[in-house]
Amino acid sequence: MTFTIAFLAFSVGRGLLSRPNRHVASRKQKWLVMLSGTSMGFTNTFYILSLAYVPVAIAAVMMMQSVWLAILIACVMNRKWPSITQTISVITILLGTVLATGLFPLHQAVSFKGMGLSFLSALAYALTIQFTGNVGQRLHPLTKAQLMSAGALLVVLIIWVPTVRPLQFSAGALHWGAITAFFAMVLPLTCFSFFMPHLSLGIGPIISSLELPASVIFAFILLDETVTGVQIIGVTLIILAVIITNVIPVRVAHRYQQMGQ
Repeated sequence: MTFTIAFLAFSVGRGLLSRPNRHVASRKQKWLVMLSGTSMGFTNTFYILSLAYVPVAIAAVMMMQSVWLAILIACVMNRKWPSITQTISVITILLGTVLATGLFPLHQAVSFKGMGLSFLSALAYALTIQFTGNVGQRLHPLTKAQLMSAGALLVVLIIWVPTVRPLQFSAGALHWGAITAFFAMVLPLTCFSFFMPHLSLGIGPIISSLELPASVIFAFILLDETVTGVQIIGVTLIILAVIITNVIPVRVAHRYQQMGQ
């Protein structure tokens, strides 16, 4: 339901907010963007499957491997090494993730199958980050988001529909489905489509790591969950890593500019 609502929302938004005669794309380009959207469906699928074998903390830590995976993919595609600042930030984010998720101490044996599935989820998410920034750049961002959500919906329908019972629609299901669709699909994919093409190499994946601190903060505020001191340290490390990655290069560039004057 979440992916269906997201696709419908993008379709309506594309029709209302965009000029119909702008950013006309070829059929081949549309199919390519739709194909790239399947990575979102695989992200969701692999992550859900992994939860049957590993705790949420382990799945979350493995999922955050998408940060360095996305940077690695970008480096290979652009034939450019990441900066020292970005490398340090990635290491800091991974350390912060371990602390923020409360991974240790482990109370059960780790399933390598579950870790493998969650790693595949991270790889799919890393591809999503790259696709939103590099595929279909001549398309209107809402058109690209609509096509990518269609690709994700197709994957979810093919994989999950045969395993579920006939749907029973209710006001409650539609209500929570709409909320989930907005925060899990519509808002992130819209922001990715609009802004990811404007970010330099490696910045997008690092910024996307803020989703973990956000989830911890909202779990504390909305769900009244207990947040430990170790988790607060982890969240702080992730936020600091994102700030450092974006602030230091700007200050260095500004200093060189002043020296040149």
